[in-house]
Amino acid sequence: MNVIKETVLKEWCWENRITNPINVTFSEKQVQNQSRIDDIKSTQNFRHFKNVLNFKTFGNGYNRFGKQLKMLVVREVSSNLRHHLHCIIEQPKRFEIQEFEDLIRKCWKSTHFGYYEIHLEKPPTLEREDGWLHYILKGRTKLNLMDSIDWENTFV
Repeated sequence: MNVIKETVLKEWCWENRITNPINVTFSEKQVQNQSRIDDIKSTQNFRHFKNVLNFKTFGNGYNRFGKQLKMLVVREVSSNLRHHLHCIIEQPKRFEIQEFEDLIRKCWKSTHFGYYEIHLEKPPTLEREDGWLHYILKGRTKLNLMDSIDWENTFV
């Protein structure tokens, strides 16, 4: 049954691809003020990032009209048990790539668990977009793909 659910989920991700994407890996501080990160804290931390980024992108339109960036957010724990996030974030057309990447970095570093190691890539080809989507949906490092997607912060 899980295989069927994961297949349907992957198909849904392919059918709801984010246009004008930026591929992002966010490292997270594993401990902050004697508080160890977990999935709940990771979701709360990313929600803060998302709120700040959307407000800086859309201003009051984010709160008043619900304008927001499309993003797919996947939680992952590496083999050495370090929490991190893989994302696809929509780049607004009004931002140059470097300007938007700088904004992403600034917003992430302002969060409680935001670590300075961030990898951003503007995929140069459709093949690279496909490759990143395959990579973040891989099952090798996840117990359950459905639970690995941060549904509270994913918006497509």
